[in-house]
Amino acid sequence: MLKGLRSLLLPAMTLMLFTTASGHAEPTNFRVGGGQFTAHIGSASTPDWLPDSGDAGISLFAEFPQSENAASRFLLYRVNGEDGARLQGGETQLMFGWGLSGPGPRAYTGPAWHYEKMQVARDSGDRYRVFNGWGWQFGLGFQFRALTFDIAATWRNPDDYNHELNRAGIRDGDVWVRNLLLSYRF
Repeated sequence: MLKGLRSLLLPAMTLMLFTTASGHAEPTNFRVGGGQFTAHIGSASTPDWLPDSGDAGISLFAEFPQSENAASRFLLYRVNGEDGARLQGGETQLMFGWGLSGPGPRAYTGPAWHYEKMQVARDSGDRYRVFNGWGWQFGLGFQFRALTFDIAATWRNPDDYNHELNRAGIRDGDVWVRNLLLSYRF
């Protein structure tokens, strides 16, 4: 987690300098950013090829606040874990909350839909499997001038994932994804 924060610090400082040096023109509400993505599937006894909290990846996203209380976000992510966990995909989020388009603190929640491909182990060799479904996301953040920092998480419906866990001889588990996000408001 600290490694992810350090990797976000340099881009954050660069963006902060850019926003301070640029003119005082009012930006739009469209945001673009990146961050650290982690996924945790199942319990502590999951096989190495399934992502857990130790497998961090990257995410890129675009967000459009329609008002102070409603916004939408599209997130692309990829994880290439050291222990063989591989997944890539996207998540669409509807956000309902407070402070979504203005400066200051923000808090939100809402439904999410994901579509991803994950490398799974089979007797015949590794192959990719598609996972998709709905979830519920929530987050907290803060906007300073044109920079926004968010900490967000999504609980996902575990049905697709539990099929893989059961196939590996492991009981059902929960599926969570977490994001540390930094964006620039254009």
